[in-house]
Amino acid sequence: MPIIRKPFIRRTGFRDAKLIVIASEGQKTEKKYFNDLKDAYARSSLHVEVLERSVSASSPSHVLGHLNKFKTKYKLRRDDELWMVIDVDRWTEQNLSDVAGKCRGKGFWIAVSNPCFELWMLLHLDEFDLYDYEQKNRLFQNSHRLIEKEIRRILGSFNKSNPDTSKFLPHIENAVIRAKKLDINPNSRWPNSLGTRVYLLVEKIIR
Repeated sequence: MPIIRKPFIRRTGFRDAKLIVIASEGQKTEKKYFNDLKDAYARSSLHVEVLERSVSASSPSHVLGHLNKFKTKYKLRRDDELWMVIDVDRWTEQNLSDVAGKCRGKGFWIAVSNPCFELWMLLHLDEFDLYDYEQKNRLFQNSHRLIEKEIRRILGSFNKSNPDTSKFLPHIENAVIRAKKLDINPNSRWPNSLGTRVYLLVEKIIR
């Protein structure tokens, strides 16, 4: 029996909008960030849908599965985009390579952070411009824990389960600029050193 896909219902006023669907590895930080981002930059030409995921399903293959289910369920338009947002820090290169290849084959977009999404949040803060090579290397080597610690040091507090995005979103243009500077090999499938491709997705939403 053929799969019957139903049209995705876009909100009133957004029926002719382009659709961007986001599935992320993180359950809370990314979800809160992107939901607040889409509200801050809401416009009738774009509809952003941030998918829910279960607590245990965090691997890149599970994130990919969420996008597959969405694509199977809904009849999408030619210009709609499905995005994966994942981290390097807990997964093998082979695992990431397999998922990146599948994304390319399915026409999905992928935004990988190395080591983690919290780096993207740190890039919103001006103090990042003061870090020298050694400090950046420590951030890279010590993964998400040191990056979260740095955010807390700068802001005084940081609740990754419910981040106060008002501390970040006003500086999003600076985060994009800094992420582009870190992306020294933009043709690679993901950053091999400290970096994040989240800026590619964010530019789609804020431009």
